[in-house]
Amino acid sequence: MIDVVALVTVGVTAIAPPESREVDVVGIDYAFQVPRELPAGPTTFSFRNNGKKRHEFNIFLLKPGVSVTQVLELQKAGKSAQPLVEGPVGVLFAEPGGKSAAGLSADLLAGRDYAVICIFRDTANAPRHYEMGMYSVIHVLPGKKSPASVAARLADTIVGSDYAFRYSKTLAPGTHTFVFRNEGKVRHEFNMVLLKPGITLERVLEVEKTKGDIDALFDDGIGVLWSRAGEMPFGRLEVDLLPGREYLIECGFSDDDKSPPHYTLGMYGSIVVSGKPAS
Repeated sequence: MIDVVALVTVGVTAIAPPESREVDVVGIDYAFQVPRELPAGPTTFSFRNNGKKRHEFNIFLLKPGVSVTQVLELQKAGKSAQPLVEGPVGVLFAEPGGKSAAGLSADLLAGRDYAVICIFRDTANAPRHYEMGMYSVIHVLPGKKSPASVAARLADTIVGSDYAFRYSKTLAPGTHTFVFRNEGKVRHEFNMVLLKPGITLERVLEVEKTKGDIDALFDDGIGVLWSRAGEMPFGRLEVDLLPGREYLIECGFSDDDKSPPHYTLGMYGSIVVSGKPAS
């Protein structure tokens, strides 16, 4: 789905987009401040939360002729909107007054529409933020995308299967581009979270066994890439990995309403940052 050429099954992938356009999306309570139109081609989004509630920037490509209101109407009715969606780009998070810890890159397709929503809710019984007006559409202008750069950059590939990840468990500090490939037969996600200093995956598992407060071990939500079975999302996560830190990865999806989350089936892991910054 995206212009990715794999060099190895797991680990380094070569991608060759040109330099990305930087777009800073702002969230407030309860709306997005986002460009209505953008040129086609490589674009990197960041997300800033100027509201008093936690928000997310969730962007996906609509099928031709579909409107975001059609998608939201199905979701509000408790029905799947996936038949109206061509594919996801990804998700960024930001705490009140903060900015996303990662960037989200994609090669925007000319003449197409991308929906932007926030599915959070303030309490368990409150409406989701998109029901309160926190949604928008980015229309990509007709025309060709920017000429591709001849210089490829490297990306770290996370491969999902039923029910596990394959990936490089140790990476150097510095800026990394992550891509996600779903080789399973069901929908999966790559959800990345920065653990607090000194916290390890083993500690998270210990707290999980005792049904303790897992969230107290998390420092920052990084972002999410997800895709349907056998596909890849349109987006890539751009993350500045901090030296000496550990990042939890997991899939929180379930196969259906009666099935357990995938992380309880073994679809979790961590990336330890060590060594010198990548050159």
